Amino acid sequence: MTTNITPESSTLSDALILASTGGVLDAFVYLNHGHVFANSMTGNVALLGITLLSHRWREVVPHLMPILGFFAGVISARYLHTRNNRAAIIALTLEILALFVLGWVPSGFPDIPFTAIVAYVAAFQVSSFRRVYQLPFNSTFITGNLRQAAEGLYDALDPSATPDTREKGLAQGVNLGLICLCFLAGAFLGAWAAPRLANRSLWLTEPLLVFVALRILRRAAKLKSLDVAAANADPSK
Repeated sequence: MTTNITPESSTLSDALILASTGGVLDAFVYLNHGHVFANSMTGNVALLGITLLSHRWREVVPHLMPILGFFAGVISARYLHTRNNRAAIIALTLEILALFVLGWVPSGFPDIPFTAIVAYVAAFQVSSFRRVYQLPFNSTFITGNLRQAAEGLYDALDPSATPDTREKGLAQGVNLGLICLCFLAGAFLGAWAAPRLANRSLWLTEPLLVFVALRILRRAAKLKSLDVAAANADPSK
């Protein structure tokens, strides 16, 4: 038995909290920093395409930087996961620190580096937390979550499905639906905070991320104690 915090270790409560932080980041960055998204690269690519077609060349870089930041974040997270079995908690700590520092940044700070940094740390989150109860999910954008919620509800309501399939479908629909609702709640909170708190809006995510980090550390400590107990019970180890 080895102690390893992986993307598959997320609980439903962790997923709900992380999804709400994703909603806060997307709404806040879109409203206060150049109408780009912190997490939704689909939206950013679409906006980039519209900008290119419209020949608004000055807007190309602002739309491109979050995409490049996200890309760099995914590569960095992948590198970290291949070399450290504590990658998830390290990634979460990096996100906590980065958002805390950005909250101190004055409102006049240039949008381009600001959005690139937020997209970079958001990529760490999405790369580190991918599953809840063995279901793939996304904590920073919800297209896939919506699809899986709809598929789960279909299976739950399909009269030709087996009882086991209907039960699993209902659980999938409910869990992924709750994640989508938490993202919506986070977006609502981010939209409310953006004109009132400016960059300090990012601090609304801090207690949520810290709470998840503490839960991960607690689970890691519990797994470590189980490892020690198992080793003590087996004289061969």
